[in-house]
Amino acid sequence: MNFTKKQVIITVAIALVIISCIIFVPAVLTAKNEDNAAAELSDIYNDQFVVTKSTAPAIGDDFEITVQSETTKTVYDFEAKDGEYFGEYFAENVNIQVNELIQPIVGQDILVMSNVFQDGLKEEATLEEVNVEKATVHLVVDEDISEDTAKQIAAALKAQFGEIAVSIEAYVVDEERVFEGVKTEVTNFFQLSKINAQSFIDFKFHNQSFKF
Repeated sequence: MNFTKKQVIITVAIALVIISCIIFVPAVLTAKNEDNAAAELSDIYNDQFVVTKSTAPAIGDDFEITVQSETTKTVYDFEAKDGEYFGEYFAENVNIQVNELIQPIVGQDILVMSNVFQDGLKEEATLEEVNVEKATVHLVVDEDISEDTAKQIAAALKAQFGEIAVSIEAYVVDEERVFEGVKTEVTNFFQLSKINAQSFIDFKFHNQSFKF
């Protein structure tokens, strides 16, 4: 059977419409899902969030989403489930305060990622208000840190929180270009307190561990 030129054009047009529906409609719905989530989270926490990554489907309420505050540039992970959001926004803000406490010890070029295990905080809290039993500090560095530096970090945390257990893990990225790239990727796409050695499996690095 021979097709006329008009029939071919119509067939191709229909095929393109179908392809567009398959590819672009889900993408639009996913983007809308992400935008709605960012807007709702912004209202809940009185912040202004943009989405950096998510597993949001075209249709559905259950997904994971990572957002970044446009004000502070802090990144937060949330799980969306049945229209509700679960995350550690206030706990991460405590961790950020700990990072700021440690930053002068290691220098501004070093990426500090602390976790003082404050799960379940329901409101903003200062370092003086939280009950900390142990602390983990991860560092992205471009050369080995000294044991003296590690001791200074531990001393600062113990001075702040009392005689707690302190673990320090330094990830030493040997190439300067890779080091800067890792810092940029981590600060824009990862909640800092959730970083561990597995986060860097795509990069060449060696690590140091200290416990106090």
